[in-house]
Amino acid sequence: MPNIFCYATSELSQDAMIAWLLACAKPKEDEALREVGQSFIRFLLERPLRDIESAVMDNDGNVQRYDGDGLVSEIEVKKQHQNVDVYCRAQVDGRPVIIVIEDKIHATPDGKQLEKYRKVAHSDPTKPHYIKLIYLKTGMPFDRELLDVAKENYCHVGASHLERFLKDRAAEAVSSDLLDQFRSRISDLANHQLQAYRDWNMNLGQVQWRFAEALKARIEKANEGGEVWQGPNIGGGHWAQYRFSDHHLFWRMDTKYGYLRMMVEPKRASNVDVHRYRKIFQEACEPEGLTLRPTRLKSNSKEMTVGAIWYPYPNERKIGQDVNAFLNSIAQVHERFLRKLSIEPS
Repeated sequence: MPNIFCYATSELSQDAMIAWLLACAKPKEDEALREVGQSFIRFLLERPLRDIESAVMDNDGNVQRYDGDGLVSEIEVKKQHQNVDVYCRAQVDGRPVIIVIEDKIHATPDGKQLEKYRKVAHSDPTKPHYIKLIYLKTGMPFDRELLDVAKENYCHVGASHLERFLKDRAAEAVSSDLLDQFRSRISDLANHQLQAYRDWNMNLGQVQWRFAEALKARIEKANEGGEVWQGPNIGGGHWAQYRFSDHHLFWRMDTKYGYLRMMVEPKRASNVDVHRYRKIFQEACEPEGLTLRPTRLKSNSKEMTVGAIWYPYPNERKIGQDVNAFLNSIAQVHERFLRKLSIEPS
């Protein structure tokens, strides 16, 4: 039998599955399904926010810990209620609780979307005792994205979290083709994401971003005020940059290339001699024994490549599991390059 979630992979299909899991908590459901629904609500209530376990909001918007057992006596589940993907009103442990779920696969929140949905819950006529805000994303999120989501008081639920829930005792006990297929789909997503980070797969913008942040942390002593930028390539894919040295020099990763580049923007700094930069870059790389990719000098370019270093697995555009060794080598090149640049005459 084909897995329906290989075809129904849109957010709307995922919304329906999440709404179904919540609705299973209805008191008149059969015992096994009701236990799945109640377990799912407990799972959502237990999600942490900024180191607070079972973090919920009270009527005044204060984040605190939920102190009940998660027993559901009433529940109402709606899809696209005032544009909220999944909106749930429930009586949990005798108190009115609202659960707001913003559901994503690959997209990111749009503008004031999360703030707007929080206000919908606070203005609900049932006057909830507690509000639980969930940012559910089964695709790979950016670390920066999760920080922004947490600032809006949303707890993150990812594929790996869902996978753990779907393998717990209550969910495993239910005989359901739909649940089995959803579990299989979520497990595939979670395993793919885990493997991507293990391999440091630079085909993915999320991994590029994490590598750029790790590089920034590794070499912060060598410069001050560096920034990590990220964006989409024309025609698809992503890039990430770690900008340093007054932002006219930067390390860059691209989805379509199997190498890490140091680049320069000549127009953003005075007296930039790209030929000199390239000579110093090659000298900085020699002690590390890194394999360099030949580069061409393009005239009238806004951005020029100073030098490029192949990833350990260039054909797959992966760094591999020994990422610390690669980071250490790049950090040494970085520090040596800046030192040579400062002492050699222009």
